[in-house]
Amino acid sequence: MWYHSKLVSAAYAHVNSMYAFAIIEGLSGWKRIAPVSADGVTNVLDVLKVAKANGKRVSVYIDSDDQISATYMT
Repeated sequence: MWYHSKLVSAAYAHVNSMYAFAIIEGLSGWKRIAPVSADGVTNVLDVLKVAKANGKRVSVYIDSDDQISATYMT
């Protein structure tokens, strides 16, 4: 399900590029970025970090596993 125009409260990544999380406004708890591929996790994390640093809003897709599988800045 898509959630639109949300602020990013925090983003976290471990040295392992497939292990990253974010806190998104209005959603409960830390949401893991779906570990489909290393580049995919890095790309989604980058969008979330840039949005957080610049106070921009994002749209995020939360999949059936309760993970972030897509995002873009709005």
